[in-house]
Order: sequence, then structure tokens, then C-alpha cells
Amino acid sequence: MPLSSSGAGKTVAGVVLWLALLAGLTLSVLSGLKICTAMCSETAKFAIFGMDFGWFGCLFFGLLILCAVLRNRIPLARALLLYGVSGAAGAELRLIWIQKYVIGAWCPVCLGIAAMVATAGLVLLYELLATQTALGGSMKTRLTHIAVMILALLIGLGAAVAGVQKEAEAAGPDIYFGKRQSDTTVYVVSDWFCPVCRRVEPEIEKVFPEIAATARIAFVDMPIHPDTSNYTPYNLQFIMYNKDKYMRLRHVLDELSRSTKNPSPEQVQAAVAPLGIKLRPQNFVELMNGVKLFESLFRGFGVKATPTVVVDNTRTKKRKLLIGSRDITRNAIKEAIVEVGR
Repeated sequence: MPLSSSGAGKTVAGVVLWLALLAGLTLSVLSGLKICTAMCSETAKFAIFGMDFGWFGCLFFGLLILCAVLRNRIPLARALLLYGVSGAAGAELRLIWIQKYVIGAWCPVCLGIAAMVATAGLVLLYELLATQTALGGSMKTRLTHIAVMILALLIGLGAAVAGVQKEAEAAGPDIYFGKRQSDTTVYVVSDWFCPVCRRVEPEIEKVFPEIAATARIAFVDMPIHPDTSNYTPYNLQFIMYNKDKYMRLRHVLDELSRSTKNPSPEQVQAAVAPLGIKLRPQNFVELMNGVKLFESLFRGFGVKATPTVVVDNTRTKKRKLLIGSRDITRNAIKEAIVEVGR
């Protein structure tokens, strides 16, 4: 017996839905394994709620496929599939916006995943309308389903706005001070035993409150002198866990570095005790993550010498490097913040 046009349409729609879900899962695996083009490298630096996009996509598409398997037997699975895809469409709008306006380049794999989500969403909308028509559903019922789909899309968009961050910021050590949502970040790259760094340090201390009021700021250790690595564990600990007293603690470490190149924990504890600070036990994984983050920053910015102040704006894609005591002044840093923000 030949299929009706409606039945044939549903069969084709079902095939397209499965192809879209399986293709989305495949592309997510490629993203998770970093099997992609060079254009995807910037996108790979982002994460959603601290989780790699690719592996998050594998989990998500896996759940959607499970719902697709069960949807003809379990009404809840049908609803989760419909509204889950709608939410994913909202999240993809945010990811496309990031590629266009933050990264400034398109990732073919990510665009492919977005296309599969859009395809699945259109198929499910077609099936919903066709089913409601066949069952004699009222216009009010159809509009209610569409309204819930739009709500799910907005929820997905909001979740992506809140949850998508650069991976280093989402999963790595929190090294930032100041106005944390600012597009501009001032990176102070220095070495604990660099004579010029020591001369510039008072200028940094003076301008710190002004920078923190308008931009983010981060202090990055670059071990031009190998002995700097003996101070980085303590510096990282104070950056992450003692933000309110960090500038005073930084001054204490600077003073200590002038008397010893390899301080013991007891010496550091004695130096910071007047500030009411108790050293935490060293966490090797945390330390290595911090060192890797420092290295990725000064290498990524092309810093060749210390001291260097990098003023970077993610919105305008502008960046300025101030190098040495002549360049690194209070006014120069403030002017650079304004310049990269234009």
C-alpha cells in the first residue's frame, strides 16, 4: 500500500532528523579530539561551564539521540528532544556571535554543529505542526508549543551567555583583579630578580587602583632569571587566595627576593605573618596549571623581555605593549587602556 504524502513527509523528516543528530555527534567528536582546521584554534580556547565544547557536545547529542530512540514510547522523551534542540539553537546563536565579534574567524566544525542543530529544530517543528494538524489540534495548542520552544531557545541563549568563557579563565587559576567583566586586561609581565622590574614596581603599585577601577589586571611571572621560579608558587597562591591583600603581599615578596634567591616556606611565612596570612600547603597540580597559564600568556603576547605591560582588548582586537621603565609609566598605561578600547 503506497504511503500518503503526509506519511512520506514524516518518514523523510525522521531520516533527516537522525542524520542531523548523528552528524552533530560526529562533529562534536572531531571537536573534542581537536581534529579540525587551523581556523578552529581560537574557538578551542573557549569552554562552556568549564567543559570543552567538543566533549560537552558529545554528551548533549548523545542525550538527544537517546530521546529520539525513546520518543515514540515515552512522551517525556519527545518533549525533551523538542525543547532540548530548541535550547541548543539558542546556545548556538551565542557561539556564532562569539565567532563573529570576539574571535573574528569562523570555525567550520562549529558552524557544522550549528547547522545540524538548526536542521534538527526545523524537522521537529515540521513534525509538531504535521502531528497537530493530523490530530485536529487547535491553533492555540500549536502556538503554545511554539511559545515553549521559543522560551527554551531563550533559556539556551542565556545559559550560553553565562557559561561560555575562555578556557583559561573558566578552568584555569583565577589570576585576575579589578573590573572582571571588562574587555580590557592589563598584564604586568615581570621577573622577581629583574633590576628594571624592581624600579618599575612602585609605579605599578601607584597605578593599580586606577587600573582596577576600569579594567582587569593580571600579574604574570616570566622567569628570565631562573630563581624567579622559586617565588612563583608563593606569588600564585597569593594571587588566587589573598586578592584583598595581594599588593601588600607582592611588596613583601619583592623585599624578600632582595635578600634570598631561594626562600624556604618558613621564611615566606615569617615575612607575610604581619599581614595575617597563613601559607597553604603547595598543590602541585594547581602550581603547574598556573605556570602553564603564565607561559601561555607571555608567549602568546610575544613578550621578549621584562618588564612588559600588555594592554589587550578582546572586543576591538587591539593590543599595545609597553616595554621597560621608559614606556611603563602611570600615564602611558592609562593612555594605552583608552587607545585599545577605541
